[in-house]
Order: sequence, then C-alpha cells, then structure tokens
Amino acid sequence: MAAYEMACSLSSLDWDIHVLTRPLDSPDESFRSHQYSPLTTLPDTLTKDSARLREYLDGFLKDFRPDVIIYHSWADWCREELLDAARDSGIPFFLRSHGAATNFRSFFRFNYPPFFGLKKWLCSFFQVRRDILNVCRKSPLNRLVFLDPYGTLFKSFDYYCASRSKLAHYSCIPNTFPALKRTAPFFREKYGLSSAPVFTCPAGASMRKRQLLFIRHVKRSRLRHIIFLFLIPQHNAYAEQMEQAIGDDPRFRILYRLPRLEVEAAIMESDAVFLYSYQEQQPLSILEAMSCGVPWFAPDAGALSTLEGGIVLKNTSPSVLEKAVESLTDEKTRKLLGSKGRRQWEACFAPDAVNQEWEQLLFSSIRPEGKPPFASSIVREHLPTC
Repeated sequence: MAAYEMACSLSSLDWDIHVLTRPLDSPDESFRSHQYSPLTTLPDTLTKDSARLREYLDGFLKDFRPDVIIYHSWADWCREELLDAARDSGIPFFLRSHGAATNFRSFFRFNYPPFFGLKKWLCSFFQVRRDILNVCRKSPLNRLVFLDPYGTLFKSFDYYCASRSKLAHYSCIPNTFPALKRTAPFFREKYGLSSAPVFTCPAGASMRKRQLLFIRHVKRSRLRHIIFLFLIPQHNAYAEQMEQAIGDDPRFRILYRLPRLEVEAAIMESDAVFLYSYQEQQPLSILEAMSCGVPWFAPDAGALSTLEGGIVLKNTSPSVLEKAVESLTDEKTRKLLGSKGRRQWEACFAPDAVNQEWEQLLFSSIRPEGKPPFASSIVREHLPTC
C-alpha cells in the first residue's frame, strides 16, 4: 500500500493526486474513505496491449493534465508506455523505485543462482539496470528518486551507477508516514501479556524475515523471562513452521491479522521492536518504532546501519542476539536509544521533512511556462505482501 500512503502524505500539501493501479491493487475500505486519492484501475486486458494502452494514456493525460507522474513500483508495469506518453506530453516523470526486482531469489527462487542460469540472470540484470538509467536520458524532465543510497546490492548498484555516470537528475527521498500517537495502554492487558519485557517483531512470516532462525537462536541462548511477540498479517506455511518450532515455549507469542490500531499499540507498548531479516532497505516497522521513541535491534542489512535509536547486530548468532536483548532490558538504555531514534525520525523521516524534499523536487521540475505542481499522478504496480 506504499503508493496510497504516499498519496495520503503528499495530500497534506494540498496537491490533487490521482492513483493509477491494477485491479488487484485496489485499496481497502480504510483507504477508500480518504478524500485524497481518486482511483483509476487499468485492467490487464488493456495493459497487455501496448498500442491500446498508449492510446488510453494519451487521452488520460490530455484530460487530467498532470504536472508530474510519480512511478511508484518495483516492477515494469506500464513503465515504457508511461515514459513515452510523458515525454510526448512534456510531463516530468519520476521513477520512485527501481523498475524491477532483480535479486537472485526473486529470479530463481533461490538465494544464489545455479550455474546453468548465471548467464541468463546476468543478461537480465544489465538489461534492467540499463532501462532504469535510461529513464533520465529519455527526457531532460525525468528524474530518478532513490529511497536511499544503500539497500540491496542491486539498488545500491543503481545509485552507484547514477552517481558515477554523473547523471544530473537523481536524488534520494525516504518514505514517510505520520508518527504513531501514544494512547492509553490497552494492548498488553487485552492479550494477557505479563509485566515481563516484550520485544515485538511486526513482519510477515517468510524466509527473508528469518523468524525461524530467530526462534532457534533464542532457544540456544540463556534469555529468560522475556516475551518475543510476532505480529503476522497472514497465516502461511512458514508461520506453521514457526508454531512447530515454538512448541509450548512461553517466551514466544504469535498474533495473526491484528487491526492496524492494535499493531500500532503493540509497537508503542513494546520494550523494543526487532527484525532478523537478511535483506531490508528502510523497514517500515523500525521507522514506526523510531517515530514513537521505541528502541529496536536488527541485523546489518540494507540501510539499517544508517538509522539511530537501536542496536545493529554485527552478525546473527545466539551470543550476539543475547547481548543485544540483555542491553535493551535496561530502562536507561531504552530511553537513550528511543530518544535518539525519535530525533532522527523527526529530522529525516517525518512528513514535514520529507514533503519539503518532494516539494523542492517538484517545483524544480516545473516547465518554465507551467504552473505549480498541484496535480500529480502516482502510478504503481502490484507488490506481493512480504
């Protein structure tokens, strides 16, 4: 739902934002209740026919007359047609993400490519990289907008190439969201959580998040009298493996499909938030914890090492994990880290700070004869829930 959250945030600047999406991407009722986001769904029968799609987009852009198109997607859904239509209409095109997911796992469903597939993967990798960097070359109005200069190897590679090639039109703007607001505590009492420290992992159950490895490492440690709470949006086969690994161990709890209000309450009432992923960029759960002064710990993945307010694990081992958790059971340490995270969030990730960066970028891209960019289109493609 990143595009809708982004649309909601930018709407605070009184911009008219229109979202184009696939039918599978339609927002739920909580998003539809907002007034910020007129929505147009494009059926697959249209998007798979390039000629028909281009004709439709030409008409849409002529009627809507946006000042800018923000392409918010990890895939290449309608990207080339939108690029061409934007260029012909003289509309700035901002590639918000990176155009495609091209890591080993997404391409082969393995952590590393088998030898026989290496040539095929390399060809795909460089093709996608070229397509991304060509966004700036297709029109002087276009921009690459990176989430950060870190992230996975492939996204870092894009940023590295953009900087080495001295492309004039690229920048880094992080994601943003309103700070979690503390309310009267209710979550622990409702779910029977004791007065013991509670460490919460709000993330989907998956191999990338490595909750199973975390459970095994805790069981091999000397950690006692601590509750590790997993908030999982959807039950799946990996979650079943987690349940089997936990057994009757009282240190672990799993809660499924909690309402958003309760997820926020769980984060705010936790002693710390944690992840154990091997791949991240700017994880929303960590930023949410920072926004309300809750400390965190996570492995050194993606841009996590650039975030404050938590402990970055040098490696994922029972001894390193045990040391980090024990340090976060100290109230003074938690308060110190929490305040550091809150200050960084306010300076770098709060809506006011991030929206100001978008505002500067958008105004710098206005055509000389144009008007201020009070109308924009945010375009995204379906992202799998992770």
